[in-house]
Amino acid sequence: MKALSYINEVLKVVFLAFFAWLFFHLFVFQVLYIDSGSMQDNLFEGDYIMVNKLAYGARFPITPLSLPFSSSTSFLNWIHLPYLRVPGYSHISYNDVMVFNLPTEDKLPVDERELYIKRCIALPGDTLKIDSARIFINSKLQAEIQTLSKYRISPKNSYNPNFFPNDYRFKWNLDYFGPILIPKKGDSVKLSLDNLNLYKKIISTFENNKLETKGIDIFLNGKKASSYTFKMNYYFVLGDNRHNSIDSRYWGFVPEDHIIGKASLFLYSSGKDTSAIKNRKKFSIIR
Repeated sequence: MKALSYINEVLKVVFLAFFAWLFFHLFVFQVLYIDSGSMQDNLFEGDYIMVNKLAYGARFPITPLSLPFSSSTSFLNWIHLPYLRVPGYSHISYNDVMVFNLPTEDKLPVDERELYIKRCIALPGDTLKIDSARIFINSKLQAEIQTLSKYRISPKNSYNPNFFPNDYRFKWNLDYFGPILIPKKGDSVKLSLDNLNLYKKIISTFENNKLETKGIDIFLNGKKASSYTFKMNYYFVLGDNRHNSIDSRYWGFVPEDHIIGKASLFLYSSGKDTSAIKNRKKFSIIR
């Protein structure tokens, strides 16, 4: 009997510890391993950081029947919950380093998509333009995180189908991009065949509308439409190592329901490039 009672106590402790860990993982903090060089010279391959989910408000699980820390195939899509987020103690600001689910993985539930980390450059309602690698927000030149002089600037008006919105009418590249309006919840945009590709994925995929074109006419959910009102906020992100980063210039906007949290604390580096790590800029620039 004593042995059975001891086993029951141990199982109870393990059970409670697991749920305490699960609660903190889902709603408070998460440790993230950096596996690319897109955020150098601030974050290097091999770094571990803490993702603060309280800052913007923790997102409730959208696919609850899944295993934390498991592969993207370890989930059951029988239950799919609507997007909900508890209130955070701050809002997303310029230059915040955010962790989010990759918007391009359309075949997976939102919270089962690959994790990405980038710096927020433009907020909902902003007009962004990149001109000769310089960033302008609402026509105002922004201070740079990285040193641009070491990069070779791409030629202007060189069309590359890899860049958003993957349309020959928008001859954008790494260093010349926009101007483009960052969608804001409640704001409306006029629709035409000339600009439809900028917002097509938002309308049809992220906000679940049936979008069709017939000749020069655009139809939303079976009705002819000349404008669209956004249901969510969206963000534009870049990697600090901008010429070696796959970011919003390639796949467009980050929807608010994809955002996981704010990179708030550097924990440890297992990287082999000790000289680069030693000369790292202070992590306090992530604010």
